[in-house]
This record gives sequence, C-alpha cells and structure tokens, in this order.
Amino acid sequence: MKRFFIRLAGYACIVLSSCITEYEAKGLKEAKDILVVEGIITEGESIITLSRSVNLTDANPVAYVNDALVLVECDDGTRIFADPVYRRDGRYTLRIDNLKFDRKYRLKIEVEEEDCSANTLPCPIRKFEYSTDYISPIVTPTIDSVFWSKKDKGQPVNIHVATHSTDSELLYYRWSYREDWEIMSDEMSLDDFIYPFYCWNWTISRNLLIGSAEKTIFGQLTNIILEIMPSDRRLAVLYRINVKQNAISKQAYDYYYNIKKNTRQTASIFAPIQSELKGNITCVTSPDKPVIGYVDFSSTTYDQLYIPRAALAYEYPGRSWSCDEVLQDSLLAWYGDIPESYVPYYKSFDESGKEVLNYIYSRCIDCTFFGTTIKPDDWPNDHY
Repeated sequence: MKRFFIRLAGYACIVLSSCITEYEAKGLKEAKDILVVEGIITEGESIITLSRSVNLTDANPVAYVNDALVLVECDDGTRIFADPVYRRDGRYTLRIDNLKFDRKYRLKIEVEEEDCSANTLPCPIRKFEYSTDYISPIVTPTIDSVFWSKKDKGQPVNIHVATHSTDSELLYYRWSYREDWEIMSDEMSLDDFIYPFYCWNWTISRNLLIGSAEKTIFGQLTNIILEIMPSDRRLAVLYRINVKQNAISKQAYDYYYNIKKNTRQTASIFAPIQSELKGNITCVTSPDKPVIGYVDFSSTTYDQLYIPRAALAYEYPGRSWSCDEVLQDSLLAWYGDIPESYVPYYKSFDESGKEVLNYIYSRCIDCTFFGTTIKPDDWPNDHY
C-alpha cells in the first residue's frame, strides 16, 4: 500500500497547482480515477474541490466530481450541507457562521462510483462514503504584516507575509490570496468616440503556499508568497493583494510539503518520501480504497497591501505596438478594409476641408483589452 501511495504523488500535482516540473510518468494506470479532495474549512465561506486523478496523457487535465453530497458534521450532531455545484467545476461551497472551538468536526462525502473490486464487467455503480476523523478546529494567529520588497532596478517585486504565534503548537501555515489591480489605457478617447480609460482585473492564487515556524525564533515567520516582475502591468497604476492565512496541523503541513517536494523531483517522481500521501480522508465504505487529500478546520485571518504607482515598484517596459493614429484611407489602402484591431479615434479635416476619420490601434485606447470596467466595490480610486 505504501508503494501505491508514493506513486500518487505525481497525480496530486494535477489538482494542487504548486507543480512546477513537467514530467512523463509511466506505469501509473492504476492511479487513475482516485478521488482527490482539496480545501480548508473555516468560518464564513469555504470551498471544497472534488476531482479524480487522471493519467498525464489524458486529453482532459482534470476530471471534476460534480454530483457528490458534501457536508460537515459537528460532534454535537449539527450538520451543515454544502451548496450544490452549478458551474460543474467540482467546487462545493460550505457556509459556517462560527466554528465552535470547544467542539470537533469532520468532513463527509458521499459519491456514486464504479465498483470494480469484484472484477466483473461492466463494473456496477454503488455509493461510497468518505470521511475525515473528528478534528478540533485551530485558532489562526493574526497576520503581522503584508509588505513588498525589491532589491534593485529590474529585480522582481516580492510580496511577503509576516506572522507569529505565542502558542508553541501553532507553527504551520497555509496562505492564499486575491489580487486586484487598476489599468489605464495608453491614450484617452477624443471627440465622439468614447472608450473606457479605466479598467480593473483580478486573479486568485493557484500555488500551494505553506510555511513552518518550527525552526524560527519565538515562532516568528516571514515568507515570500508572490513574485511580480517590475514591468508587469499589474503594478502600473494601483495594485492590491488580499492575503488569507490559515494555521494548519503538522500532519497537514507534512502532507503538503511532501507533495511539493515530490513534484519538484527532476530525476524520478518515484523517489522515496518521508511519509505516505494518504492525507486524513478515508473511504468508510471500503477502507482499502485509496483517496488523495487533506482537510483541516481552522479560523482565517486577513491582511492586505496596496502598491501605488508612486511607490516606484513599477518599471515601464515600453510598448511593443504603435499608438500612432492612422487615416482611414491609409488603412483601406494597406488592407483593403478596416482591420478589427483598429477603432475610430477622432475626426479631422484634410487640406481641402474634407472631414476625415482617424483610427488607432484598439489596445491603445480601450482598456478592456486588459480587464473589465467592473470596479471592485471597495476600490479606493474614484474616476468620473
């Protein structure tokens, strides 16, 4: 069994996007279709993602599980059911108003799967139940600060998170974040041709971000969670990162650490690891049935950082496209028609007094090329 779970390390990579090394695994057909569970359960809204391991040569990189029953059960008998999946992306939403830190919780999953244990074809469909043990939720320390640094011109902008705990048992963390940034067009609209000048965009973290204060002084920990090149457009006007911090158990940390270590192996993904990648989820219906994943219960603490253009983190890289206006007649002469990449800019008059239309490259004047006109509700900049 141990050898089997060691082989699963490569497949956890498919779901946990900390994988940075491409490789081609062979002889792993037996690791296909294993349930993969990902998430941390906290107060407020939590997302549990269910998928199945796939062969690296499969056309679809992820096989989501969209028809499961997902719930949290407290040892006082309270049951909280996850909202059903609407987007068919394997994401189940749990809403818990307040974690009771004097109680214990467990995650339960019920899903219909093929049962091929009897080696009969076709394999019959039956319901399998998966569960964690009852777990005491962890109180997460506050984030001391989120800050940025940059060694020199041309060097990356590093986003750091700093935290500490006076509890010697709280030494392990996992972070996630959301980025929002403002965008301006290269040129403003003129005359009657109005295009959005201010836009916004956002993204969420995809990497597995963990840290340990086990070997630090007084439980203090500072980690780099993100690196941004100084020429990145995210830094051009106003940038914001909202960081979420969860304290996790040592067992959870070891599990995630082994995943990260194995997916960075360059020689072989079958290299020995410190422990099995079993996680803390088991199949109650069939205990020998493998499952990948680790779920902890903990409160969440938050902090955020703004980086304005005036902070000089951004270094303008120049444009790889021209924003010179072009006469309509010139475009017709060159292309026979107006290319979709050009839009009307302003009207002028030629030497004979005839009105002519000037065009410009669309990405110079329409900021929706890089984002949307939907501004975050709490964005500090107002534009009228």
